[in-house]
Amino acid sequence: MEPQANVSKRLQSIDLKKILSNHGILIGFIIIVILLTIATPNFLTTSNIINVLRQISCIGIATVGVGILIIMGQNDLAIGSMFALTGIVAGLTVSSGMGGLNLPPVVGYAVGIGAGIAVGAFSGVIVAKARIPAFIVTMGTMSICRGLALIFAHGMPVGNFPDAFNFLGSASLGPIPWPVIIFALVVGSSYFIMEKRPLGRYIYAVGSNEEAARAAGINVDLVKIKAYLYEGALVGLAGTVLAGRMKSAAPALGVGYELDAIAGAIIGGVSFTGGIGKVGGMVLGALMIGVINNGMDLLGVEAFYKQVVKGSIIILAVLIDRKRSGRG
Repeated sequence: MEPQANVSKRLQSIDLKKILSNHGILIGFIIIVILLTIATPNFLTTSNIINVLRQISCIGIATVGVGILIIMGQNDLAIGSMFALTGIVAGLTVSSGMGGLNLPPVVGYAVGIGAGIAVGAFSGVIVAKARIPAFIVTMGTMSICRGLALIFAHGMPVGNFPDAFNFLGSASLGPIPWPVIIFALVVGSSYFIMEKRPLGRYIYAVGSNEEAARAAGINVDLVKIKAYLYEGALVGLAGTVLAGRMKSAAPALGVGYELDAIAGAIIGGVSFTGGIGKVGGMVLGALMIGVINNGMDLLGVEAFYKQVVKGSIIILAVLIDRKRSGRG
């Protein structure tokens, strides 16, 4: 019979592994917050917390969008270029400057979101119908979107936006910035879709085993297209809000944003092999990326090191995911 002490140690080890598996992201986030609070007294202030939330709102919206795609076993490398394209077309729609159409702000938002949906439809249809890997398709889309942004803007920044267009990006409702409110609404709607609607269940099924999903009668192609349409709408919304926040849009907008969005999703517990992930985890992952960026800014770390840190975090998160799922 096994000694009671050994049984107790084994149970404690199992409990610890379970806690780390279920709450490791939250624990890591809390540890980072504590360390940054000790390292810089300005970190845990109300103004800085609001600043972090404002900074991560737009990229957080994109994180949720691409996180859903990753759960489905797909991805999107065109996110950064989509930010540029949607910001440019929305900006040109409302701009009173040279080349601008000077149309009402609501039209600008509709055009920006519509452009995101169009790009999502383009990628989704090719991925679903032509069966070309999403990595290849969205790499091509990334180049197309960046090129279109340069063409539409003639390689120059677009400005002269009306205050009403800038409102959602730069104003606040009380102490809470509007981008944060929009991000919260996106999180709520995405949670509802993924947890309460058939589309969410189908996305998990396709990501877990695409062939089994087909055999179960799920229209896999339609699910893929709908997921890309939703992700495109979210990125279009984020790009338009960001243009309003910055009060301008440039063809170089969004460079590297795909890295931040994918990193946030992976850090948030979304499995790169598909079928696993929660919207709440994506939010926590986006927050962690934002907190790390903000902390390095407060500590005076050079911007070049941020890319090294984020790349290292992605690799670590994937290694943890492989270990957790028994593939490592």
